[in-house]
Amino acid sequence: MVKRTITLFVLAACLGWLPAQVVTWSPAYPTIHDSVVITFDAALGNAALAGVPTVFAHTGVINRWSTDLGDWEHQVSQWDSGYDSTIVMASLGNNRHRIGFVPKTFYGIGSNERVRALAFVFRNELGTLAGKNADGSDIYVPIFPDSNFCAMFWRPLERPEVLALNASMPVNIQANAPALITVFQDGIPVGQSSGLVQQYSLNVPASAYGRFELSFTADNGTSVVTDTISYLVQPPVPVANTPNGTRDGINYVNDSTVVLVLLAPYKNYVYVVGDFNDWEMDPAFLMNRTPDGQRYWFQLNGLVPGQEYRFQYFVDHQIKIGDPYAEKVLDGNNDNGVNNFIYPNLIPYPAGKTTELVTVLQTAKPEYNWQINNFQRPDNRDLVIYELLVRDFSIRHDYGTIIDSLDYLETLGINCIELMPVNEFDGNQSWGYGPAYYFAPDKYYGTENKLKQLIDECHARGMAVILDGVFNHMFGQSPFLRLYQDRVTLEPASNNLWFNLDAPHPLGVGYDLNHSSVHTQNLVDSAMSYWAQEYRIDGFRLDLSKGFTNTYSGQDIGIWSQYDQSRINNLQRLASHFWTHNYGKYVILEHFANNDEETVLANYGMMLWGNATEPYAQAAMGYEQNSDFSWYISHQHRGWGNHNLVGYNESHDEERLMYENIHYGNSSIPAHDCKDTTVALNRMAAVAAFWAMVPGPKMMWQFQELGYDYSINFPCRTCPKPIRWNYFQDPRRQLLYRKFAAIINLKTDHPDAFRSGSYDISAWGRQKQIHVNSNAMNVTVIGNFDVVDQNTYTGFQHTGRWYNYMAGDSLEVTDIHMTIPLNPGDFRIYTDVRLPKPNLNVVLQPVGLPEFPSPQTKVEVYPNPFSSVTTFGFSMPAAAEVRLEVTNLLGELVYAHTENLAAGEAQIQWNAANNRGERVVNGTYLYRIFSDGWIRSGKVVLLD
Repeated sequence: MVKRTITLFVLAACLGWLPAQVVTWSPAYPTIHDSVVITFDAALGNAALAGVPTVFAHTGVINRWSTDLGDWEHQVSQWDSGYDSTIVMASLGNNRHRIGFVPKTFYGIGSNERVRALAFVFRNELGTLAGKNADGSDIYVPIFPDSNFCAMFWRPLERPEVLALNASMPVNIQANAPALITVFQDGIPVGQSSGLVQQYSLNVPASAYGRFELSFTADNGTSVVTDTISYLVQPPVPVANTPNGTRDGINYVNDSTVVLVLLAPYKNYVYVVGDFNDWEMDPAFLMNRTPDGQRYWFQLNGLVPGQEYRFQYFVDHQIKIGDPYAEKVLDGNNDNGVNNFIYPNLIPYPAGKTTELVTVLQTAKPEYNWQINNFQRPDNRDLVIYELLVRDFSIRHDYGTIIDSLDYLETLGINCIELMPVNEFDGNQSWGYGPAYYFAPDKYYGTENKLKQLIDECHARGMAVILDGVFNHMFGQSPFLRLYQDRVTLEPASNNLWFNLDAPHPLGVGYDLNHSSVHTQNLVDSAMSYWAQEYRIDGFRLDLSKGFTNTYSGQDIGIWSQYDQSRINNLQRLASHFWTHNYGKYVILEHFANNDEETVLANYGMMLWGNATEPYAQAAMGYEQNSDFSWYISHQHRGWGNHNLVGYNESHDEERLMYENIHYGNSSIPAHDCKDTTVALNRMAAVAAFWAMVPGPKMMWQFQELGYDYSINFPCRTCPKPIRWNYFQDPRRQLLYRKFAAIINLKTDHPDAFRSGSYDISAWGRQKQIHVNSNAMNVTVIGNFDVVDQNTYTGFQHTGRWYNYMAGDSLEVTDIHMTIPLNPGDFRIYTDVRLPKPNLNVVLQPVGLPEFPSPQTKVEVYPNPFSSVTTFGFSMPAAAEVRLEVTNLLGELVYAHTENLAAGEAQIQWNAANNRGERVVNGTYLYRIFSDGWIRSGKVVLLD
């Protein structure tokens, strides 16, 4: 477990507080730079570890950012980490155990960080026993300022202390040398030691409501030191109904007034903290509670129009969260990785004032001026969707580059872009499936208005935009999780309004949302409508929609996939609400349940992903077994009543077909080798024909049209991938792009033919056929997926003149059962209507395409693995700005550095520290170095 409990503090025996010394330490007045030795007597306190031979010190620190005594920072190890040599204690015999360290390096304490105490709970190897004080409280060791003479408040340790009226607050001051100690409350003396002492105690009465300042001076005759803390006498929470017309979140009343509303039943009190009160708990900012106890609200007055204000909610003196419905979120750990070019003038995180994610409000915010106000979405039967991850589509990972690339996508025939998640997610380098805030765009890709401009520009070209909505789960930074969370296990608390305690299905990811809860339903409805209305997106692809159930299936995927009426009810409710407020917009499910359930959902009007990767990969590689893709790609084969199957053979989740081809392809050496790049690219065109020509919506993965051949697992599954726009300069790959474009445009330019409900597919062998039947135009597609020449059966719908669409020639058919000789990997598309021959001419200097990364730039990393400093060496073709980003394997930014480098040999060093100067833990990290026109990425390993 991770230690985040609410605790009572008990002073150590050397401070004169305890009858027995559970823990002793040396030196007596430790600083973060001292070699500190901690000795634990397992027979004392609660004696839970008495007789246990091997004891481990679960430990962290209490610093200025700790919200309470259970909020440990810089935890060295997880509770359930088993045998951990970092925290194992040496046995001294007779139940006594010892560990020594230098706090600054042991905990990774920052240079300017003020630590007040070290926090301990001791455990056995399995974590089933916990050694604490006799009353079950945690154990704290004071840390003193780093100076020859110093003094500090030791009690109260919690900052600020919150008291009830007429209570009293025990105060204890410690000095490392005898001194005369005088205590002041709001500048008025309230106590003084009788002579020179090293500790002084008194009780301060809480006689009035409000916030008070307590300070002291300690005078040793030659030096005087001071310290100041504040405490709060908690006033009664005012009770009042929310103002009319307000809803949960930030309500803009006028250019200077905002009403904040937070749904938080079972909580005792909530303060608003932020720029307007220097981030302190202030009775003037205590939120009102509604009479039913469900919500807290507060009205902010006198705001400067257009000014951004940073703020949080401080709940029960334990939990800091941003507004869950905020449209802008600041992240102290990752915002330094947001490029100023991509997000100019980003308001900084209030470092040193608070911790956790911070949200932003702004009255009189400039509105985006939409250019397209009457967009007509493509009919869902005509959709050709381009799934796109902003991070891996552009070197600059920004919306602006996508805007610059829209001509490229429009020429390809794309009429819909599906963006992988762009709402605020954990970290920067991510696929986006760890959502934190649903209403705020992630800043790593650009500004809110740049995203709106991208959508506007897409609409100007007749292209719809779909967002990937992750509503099955959220991750640890979610305010909905943190508001009701077990602080020991970090799992949702039993009274959480939005989350299940455990995922009821096998593929539990993050923290599982409870779609049977009206609160979750309201949240999802609000988020979907917000994006549809504020950003004018055209629909959602719902990630892991099969998880929208509370029917228990354990770890049995088969049971989970069975017909589930409750899940159907949840999805139909969601879709109906969305369509009621956003008529005609798309709802696409990543579902993969049994066909009887998917049939119900499809017939209700939702589209569902149809994953045909495996059979298309087998066909592309030249294998017959498992190459029949008809059921996976055809709504007819599934018995559905309409074209609601989104067929694809590549997605963000599947291996790239070109990678499969060149690593595992079949061959008839020397005639035809699927591992050969030229051969494999030609076979990809045949795949495109047998994918796009099946009626109904289709989806492709970015750069599939160029034969992208890096594995999904390079260098790891969710790691940044090489961005190979230079593929377009390869005539073989550009030809593939033009073939894709010709095939896709045939589908989208002739909807009367491809909206037909009459078609058939024969895909069980190596020679495959598709027949599309309509009054407007008949289409016959034939292909030889063998690795040898074959006379391929046609099955034309009728005799007469047929036209070879790709070549522009024609064929007189006298026998509908005729065969046509095809080379291995070749295909034909025949129509019974003459169409213009598509442009397959390769142009090696394309105009209007995004920047190409230089293939010559190589990065050498040495040493790797390393223990202290590693160097990234490379050659600069010209002087430019270069940026290094280092992330952990979860995609969280660890270190970022930007500098201007001259042309020639160059290098950047990394000293295994984060941007706060703290050494990072040993392990594998991902690096990404990029400049104007190139990007390189890889792994670097840190070891002692």
